[in-house]
Amino acid sequence: MNIFRGFKATLTLFFVFIFANCLFAAVSELKIGSNKVGSTWYVQAACIADVVRTRYPDVKIDASPIAGGIGNLKLLAQNKMNIALVMGNNAQWAYGGTVLFEKPIQNIRALAGGLDQFYVGIAVRRGSGIKSLEDIAKNKQKIRLMTVQRGTTGEASASQILEACGFSYEDIKKWGGSVEHTDFEAITNAMKDGRCDVFIQALSKGHPTFTELAVTGKIDLIDLSKTTLDFLKKYGYSQSVLPANSFKGQTRELVLPGYRSVIMVTDKMDDDTAYKITKAIVENKEALRKGHKAFDDFDPKKAQTPGNLGGVPLHPGAIKYYKEIGQLK
Repeated sequence: MNIFRGFKATLTLFFVFIFANCLFAAVSELKIGSNKVGSTWYVQAACIADVVRTRYPDVKIDASPIAGGIGNLKLLAQNKMNIALVMGNNAQWAYGGTVLFEKPIQNIRALAGGLDQFYVGIAVRRGSGIKSLEDIAKNKQKIRLMTVQRGTTGEASASQILEACGFSYEDIKKWGGSVEHTDFEAITNAMKDGRCDVFIQALSKGHPTFTELAVTGKIDLIDLSKTTLDFLKKYGYSQSVLPANSFKGQTRELVLPGYRSVIMVTDKMDDDTAYKITKAIVENKEALRKGHKAFDDFDPKKAQTPGNLGGVPLHPGAIKYYKEIGQLK
């Protein structure tokens, strides 16, 4: 009986040891939350993981096609994710508990921001006669507006831009127009068929939907007044210039609401790992650029600035690195 009890105790300890090692392996394996396979973010996450592994082989890290901007922040809040790409303006909403977040998410910490440049694009149907969103509000013009699904960054941006211009979804309907929240395929087809007048959505240079519509001559891209852009600062948007000829038919530069990606972690990440990831990103811009042109707009000297971090505090490991190189006092 004593032998059996001894064997049982040994077996129990063995399984505890195995479980602990499996748990440790799961925790030490970092998966950068990004977006679906093939998206800009997924490729960017893979590039970041590659430069980190190259510089620090002991850091086990890879890209993961999970969630997207808003979803990544919510998973970080639940500690179901330990590192992710997020948008700077989304991070501001999350940390303050505003817009798409019912309560503040304050376990998040930033490593490096300003990794790229995104814009809120405003496409109007060519031939619609629409010159500005502000004119739509002034004239109470009947329009057919389309956005992506509710609860996403793109849809929230559309709603905020309308607010800044002085009208809302309900006003559009009251003036005899329509509002539809759907997917890219439906929006593309509607614009091609003349069933959509205005499409508002996050874009980057080379965005496939905007590129397709521009090439087919179905849209014109317009910008916003300085007054409208100033209003949008409270939601974390910068005033960003989309260079002329970024899309076919766009012959002048446009000043649009902009935001940039941030690599975000939780406060549970150890200082040494956070330090290594930060250092690898900041010191390897050229390697990142070779992986994806989105990193062309990354300025490593501004990676730690509050405006590029959505107001989220830096992780202590990142602070240590930025102090070492003189970018923080």
